[in-house]
Amino acid sequence: MNFEVVKQLVEYARAREKECGKNFRFTLTTNGVLLDEEVMDFANREMHNVVLSIDGRKETNDRMRVSRNGKGSYDLILPKFLEMAEKRNQKDYYIRGTYTHYNTDFSNDILHLADLGFKQLAMEPVVASPDADYALKEEDLPVLCEQYEKLAVEMLKRHRNGNGFNFFHYMIDLTGGPCIYKRVAGCGVGTEYMAVTPWGDFYPCHQFVGDPKYLMGNVYDGVTNLDVCNEFKKCNVYARKECNDCFARLFCSGGCAANAYHSTGSVTGIYELGCELHRKRIECAIMLNAAISMENAEC
Repeated sequence: MNFEVVKQLVEYARAREKECGKNFRFTLTTNGVLLDEEVMDFANREMHNVVLSIDGRKETNDRMRVSRNGKGSYDLILPKFLEMAEKRNQKDYYIRGTYTHYNTDFSNDILHLADLGFKQLAMEPVVASPDADYALKEEDLPVLCEQYEKLAVEMLKRHRNGNGFNFFHYMIDLTGGPCIYKRVAGCGVGTEYMAVTPWGDFYPCHQFVGDPKYLMGNVYDGVTNLDVCNEFKKCNVYARKECNDCFARLFCSGGCAANAYHSTGSVTGIYELGCELHRKRIECAIMLNAAISMENAEC
């Protein structure tokens, strides 16, 4: 929404990386409304990755992504996203959607985007207040798990036919993967990175913005609330007793701290619905990876 600031930040960082012997990698996330040729060219030149937000089929996207004039954004953003994906040679980007209680058949939204030609896809479950009409519910779990299985089977079929695509949650490394530290501690929220608001405040990540308990400081005074850092230092897979017997614990590192906090009141809690979905994704990812590996070995 303030593209001049984006350009200034990148220019500043490029100057600093030369001075400090560092290499910055930038990611730009856009809902596409203000995406134009200038932004595309800049992103393709400066951005290590680009995240393009669209929720799938027109009716799915336009139900939740409505502009000020009351119209959905699908028809406006789709041509831009198709152009962007091609300009990036179908790599170093993600189409990133969100599914809700309204589209529990979300695999159809993913496949719709794949049929349009997108090769790098992601679809995240919404995290919302339980009283929101679009929030996922426990009774949605059977159909959601079925959708992940349906997606994995279809992806395998398309892989065999030579028109496969990548789905973020199924891209796991079964033989190596992240170092043990990352497997245990996860994303590093509040310890390795922070979110900076437009007005200069620091929070552990963007999902804590506005919560005074997690205000860490600001760009003028630096980090002044070290209690927050210390709280997140203890935020790892071993801090959650519910994770002890979970086969997927070293693939999620205990899950998202923000989701845990908003559902249980503690950053070391667990978001149970999210755990169920994560375990199903890991099961499907293992199936998909194993099937492809076996076929490659036979070749």
